[in-house]
Amino acid sequence: MQTIGICSSGNVHCPLHSGSARQTARSKRTCRVHAAQGSEIKPSQNGALIRENHGKANYHAPRSPFYTGGMDVMTAGAAGALVKQDLHTEKTIVIVRHGLATWSAAGRIQGSSNESELTDFGKEQAERVRDALTRMPFDSCFTSPLTRARQTAEIVWSGRQGKLIELESLAEAYLGFLQGMENKVAAKEHAEAYRCWRSTPAQFTVDGRWPVDEVFFEAKKAWQEMLLAEGATHLVVTHKSIARALLCVALGILPTGFRAIDVHNGGICIFRVNKKGEPMLINLNLNSHMHQENIHY
Repeated sequence: MQTIGICSSGNVHCPLHSGSARQTARSKRTCRVHAAQGSEIKPSQNGALIRENHGKANYHAPRSPFYTGGMDVMTAGAAGALVKQDLHTEKTIVIVRHGLATWSAAGRIQGSSNESELTDFGKEQAERVRDALTRMPFDSCFTSPLTRARQTAEIVWSGRQGKLIELESLAEAYLGFLQGMENKVAAKEHAEAYRCWRSTPAQFTVDGRWPVDEVFFEAKKAWQEMLLAEGATHLVVTHKSIARALLCVALGILPTGFRAIDVHNGGICIFRVNKKGEPMLINLNLNSHMHQENIHY
């Protein structure tokens, strides 16, 4: 068996080409690397590098030899199963928060409003997410129907096969009269409500609704929709509050712990889910791709 090296930039290094041919996510060339007898590395149609055994199942591209110590997901338990039936296969769920949007950039509260869209900076953040995930062979992409999330999903999913799948359960929390207001104005004119949303969100009510309870309900629904979908690896593009709720539901954190987790614009969270539907958090709020080029997860 020949050794597959990974260069300092994170690219797979072909030992047969003496460093002259390196397969990057943006390259259109196909650099076939013989990893073992009857096996080779090549890009998949969805843009991710995979190992192909002739007549056998495909495997993910080799990772850095320093990426060790992970737990077998088959033995991983969680607070409980996210679905009521066994899954046909283990799943990988990659959750991404959308890029910076116009209202956030202006210091305005967005909530479930659909008037905000990605800024140019937010689009660049989405491009960085796309580049960081090029080696992951996704089967599908679920997205919130709100514009800022949909725009992010379109950028991250560009070059891959299949249509985006909109889920209403991935939409952002409803914040009523606070939506569209500048944070500083809301903090002054609606001090009690604003303070409650920021400090004790599980107790916050607006228009007779409980936003945190609602996003927890929607998160449970979203988990079921995503896990029961065909395929083993799914990309999910959503918003901060629903991303928090997805994480809390998976980890058994109560609504009172809603703000115990933070996810940045373009932040990436990765779960593995066993056949029983029990999730295991692998990565939380990955954002190295926002600081450095050639980062791959």
